[in-house]
Amino acid sequence: MGNSTPGQVKKQLNGITLLCLAFVICNSWAGIAGSLQLALLAGGPATLIYSILVTTTAYFAIAASMAELAAVYPTAGGQYHFASILAPERWRRGVSYTCGLLALFSWLVIGVSVTSIAAQQLLALVSTSLSDFVPRPWHVFFVYQGFALLAMLYNAFILKKNPWTHNLAFILTIALFLACFILLLVRGNPKESHEFVWNTFLNYTGWPDGVCFLIGLSTSCYMYNGLDGAMHMAEESSNPERVVPRTMMGAIGIGFTTGFAYTVAQVYAISDIQEIMTTTQ
Repeated sequence: MGNSTPGQVKKQLNGITLLCLAFVICNSWAGIAGSLQLALLAGGPATLIYSILVTTTAYFAIAASMAELAAVYPTAGGQYHFASILAPERWRRGVSYTCGLLALFSWLVIGVSVTSIAAQQLLALVSTSLSDFVPRPWHVFFVYQGFALLAMLYNAFILKKNPWTHNLAFILTIALFLACFILLLVRGNPKESHEFVWNTFLNYTGWPDGVCFLIGLSTSCYMYNGLDGAMHMAEESSNPERVVPRTMMGAIGIGFTTGFAYTVAQVYAISDIQEIMTTTQ
């Protein structure tokens, strides 16, 4: 909006762009793909598949609660702003500060983990192509720093002027999901049995089975990392009291659909589960 007053944030995100942004941040099926090994070690196929149902139910409730608050208080502050309004007056500052600090640390951890996984996956791809190349920890560190620098430059100089890149990223990630899903179904031979996919529980953690299942939930929880991203963009979106809640619920719907479908296809296509659980790349 060219007539925006000084200090007013430009409304540059419509409903579609905000939905694309919210899903690309979570990128649920890719989150499953990047942390597959942990769930297989902590419960095997049964944990990997059924934990998605458990996690989605929990995050659906969380998203619905945040969506209701965002519809009433559509500000970029999100959780710390809600806490400052709803907490008892004597606890307001402490609770608000704590929520803001936890949100800050969670986004820092999300950024670190996603960048680290991308660095390891790139080097694993290189080592697959070059048989004599063995990734070292310092290789991962330098690639990680390169990705972090690229992300910083992109956010500082490109993203704000070109919000359509969210839409492009959404199209690319959905196209990649469809390609992987179809290839797993077509090329993944021989297929694992229904018994293996739906009823096999493996516990390599040393903990009791119940604790093992809870550990395995971390993979499915990774599907919805950054779910509150749309909420923090409320002041840059048009009609945020309606768009932000719909976006958060939409991210859950698309995330579950792609994540669950990819997971089932991936488990059916596993040819050697022991190799997956022992690989270090």
